Amino acid sequence: MKTRRFYTFALLVVLLSWLQGCSLLFIAKGKSSISTSKIEKVPEAASLEKRMSQRVVLHYKVQEGDTLDFVAQAYYGDPGFTRKIAKDNRLNPKKPLKAGKDLKIVDPANFPDKGTLDDLRKKMSAAATPSATVTSNQAFSEPDSAEDEKDVEKIPRPKSNQAFAAGEKLTFEVRAIGILGGYATLEVDDYQTVNNRPCYPLTAKAKSAFPFSSFYPVNDIQTSYFDAVDFITWKFQNDVHEGNYNAQNRESYDQLKHTVVRQHNQEPTEQVDVQPFTQDIISCFYYFRLLPLDIGKKFLIPTCSGGKNYKMIVKVVSREKVTVPAGTFDCFRTKPFVKYGTVFRNKEDIDLWVTADSRHLPVLIKSAIVIGNIQVSLMGATVPDINGDGGKIQSRISN
Repeated sequence: MKTRRFYTFALLVVLLSWLQGCSLLFIAKGKSSISTSKIEKVPEAASLEKRMSQRVVLHYKVQEGDTLDFVAQAYYGDPGFTRKIAKDNRLNPKKPLKAGKDLKIVDPANFPDKGTLDDLRKKMSAAATPSATVTSNQAFSEPDSAEDEKDVEKIPRPKSNQAFAAGEKLTFEVRAIGILGGYATLEVDDYQTVNNRPCYPLTAKAKSAFPFSSFYPVNDIQTSYFDAVDFITWKFQNDVHEGNYNAQNRESYDQLKHTVVRQHNQEPTEQVDVQPFTQDIISCFYYFRLLPLDIGKKFLIPTCSGGKNYKMIVKVVSREKVTVPAGTFDCFRTKPFVKYGTVFRNKEDIDLWVTADSRHLPVLIKSAIVIGNIQVSLMGATVPDINGDGGKIQSRISN
């Protein structure tokens, strides 16, 4: 159940604070209006992209029973890389690995977390012992397929931001099975310095509204600190209050060493290896808004949350007119889904409409649930005056 909660939450929080399972209900009422804010000058800072693109070296401590084939499958997706690992670590590929040995993993294709490694061990053990029964910690899944990563756009990282800036605030109404449940806000706050980098604090807030709050109160605040120059996350934090569930999470990203240090409540911290240019579950949506969207394009964004690594895949499906309380907009309809380990989650049940202009404002989300659907609609927006456009949303057709 906990795993299922996260996947529903991760998908919807990334795209609008991404509304989790029963966490449908959001913050204080907004007005159906569009207004303009002044834009602040982006603080100057040198890009770290070249340093972050250098050779990646991870370290893996061998567990009892591990083989080079297992390590190669886990980090490269192919046991044929056993000789590479042996060469990089000056090992004889024919000799068994010793438990406790530290292996260097150079330029891996995958960045498996502990859960993924445990699942792979069980899977490979079952393949070697056909009579064995294997239970996965994946609550539900669809078959993995290379087709889902086929045709992913290989594009340079964005060099400028024409989509959003400090001062942007978006307000949404949230309906579950047609019933108004509450409101959502996403805000881009004034610059702050994190790890000596100029960052936008990206804040998503959630609070349930009556009558839902009487039996399932929600009061969530999530903040991502997003590099204003290199468009990556350096820090993420959330405070979650949903029904009887309360949690506090803190994640600190080292984008040069490709690691995240995470603390859940008062538990000991854990360190997770992450892919270069990894985003958190809020920043990956804002990063998506910077990309050159067009019909048929598909993008992959490496994402980390809750100590697990994901591949956020978003496909641009069509161009459509959408009417919401804030007006009628010319939009791209996109389909996002998450690939985790060797399974897909929520593959086809979310649609996201963003404006077909440089802002790529989220206008509408529809997500299927067991008993109906969730709909999140833009009610109002305060947008910064980017490039002297007067704060105009180019794709807005009518009020």
